[in-house]
Amino acid sequence: MKKTIAMMLFGLLLCPMSACTRGGAVQQTETETGPFTENSSQDFVWSREGYFKDEEDNFLSVTRSDDTEYPGWYVGCMLGEDMYGWYIEQEGDTLHGNLVADYLDEDAFVVTVSEEGEDGLMLTVEDGTVYHFTPMEIEEASITVYINTEGFGQIATAKEGEALEFDEEYPSQSSYLGLAEPETYVFGAKPDEGWKFLKWTKNGEDYATDSQITVELTESAEYIAVFGIAGSDETPVDLESVTTLGELLGLPDYGSAAYEDTYVYAFEQDGIFYRAIAQSSPEVLDEIFQLDWEDADYDTKKNELISSLEVLQIENLSEMIPDQSELDNWIGKTGQELFDEGWTNSGWNLDTMEFYMDYGPFAYIVTFDGSVENYEDFEEEDMNPLVVTSVLYDGLGDATNIEEE
Repeated sequence: MKKTIAMMLFGLLLCPMSACTRGGAVQQTETETGPFTENSSQDFVWSREGYFKDEEDNFLSVTRSDDTEYPGWYVGCMLGEDMYGWYIEQEGDTLHGNLVADYLDEDAFVVTVSEEGEDGLMLTVEDGTVYHFTPMEIEEASITVYINTEGFGQIATAKEGEALEFDEEYPSQSSYLGLAEPETYVFGAKPDEGWKFLKWTKNGEDYATDSQITVELTESAEYIAVFGIAGSDETPVDLESVTTLGELLGLPDYGSAAYEDTYVYAFEQDGIFYRAIAQSSPEVLDEIFQLDWEDADYDTKKNELISSLEVLQIENLSEMIPDQSELDNWIGKTGQELFDEGWTNSGWNLDTMEFYMDYGPFAYIVTFDGSVENYEDFEEEDMNPLVVTSVLYDGLGDATNIEEE
């Protein structure tokens, strides 16, 4: 399960900016007024991006958008206790627009960002409040840590000694920490209604069963909070004696897929993920395709068609997760080689050159060496010459995918 949040780096902490709320009145550092001149320079090329800070410890980030749906620039800011961030476009020799996401039911926060001095930026709020920023030196991260979820639940992180808080208004399903040196953090996991916390994994291997853990972060890694459907361990099935799919249909369903001669059903029991591969036929496949997706009894009718299918094998997906040494074998491969092997791509962050890819039943975060010249015109084939520098396990992808195996 993949959920993406936009974030900006302040010091060693990445703060989410795409779902920002207001904590109080805007802190004013200086008040000036002046008209905004639209299209004051038709040929002006905006070039200042990165992270900026003012004398009052307010922060500003400006990064080029790599989302074709939102062209322009992503501008995020922390002003006192308030945070804002959204995509705005260049107008003349400035960036101008509303920093409140268009899907949020909140008051607009319209700003104008203009160059100031040799390397600074001036942020002017629509009410006349002005902030003056200079470039911010950020220590390069040598330890990168991803914290994600599998199933439905939320996570929270805090430095050791600080309070661990879950954001009930904007629950977090993913987080990232960039550290210059080892630090100790507390991770917390909280299941959604109808779900239960199962375990933490680190790089695909079982790590802990407590929902709140203290972790000494000394190396780059991927931690995943795994959630399962509540009640999945109340009616255990003896998997060794299963002969038909009907014996498994009461277990939590993690996807199913019909192939020409087989039917694949993914499920969970006792915190372990499995998939059953059953003998099917083109006739059964055709009957399934004839069903109406909008029929309220669709699942019941589908289960009637597949319940008698003979189970050929049950695979323990949790045991099939590759260890990090196996994933490191992909380092040095090109994007073209990955595609030739059957990898698929579902998303990317061109600032960090991280791509969200699937291979077989699992999902991965793949980092490539290289850069992209034109973010707005980026196409998947642009990945072909890029070279893999790291691969991290990122949970179940399409658990029913058996085509590349």
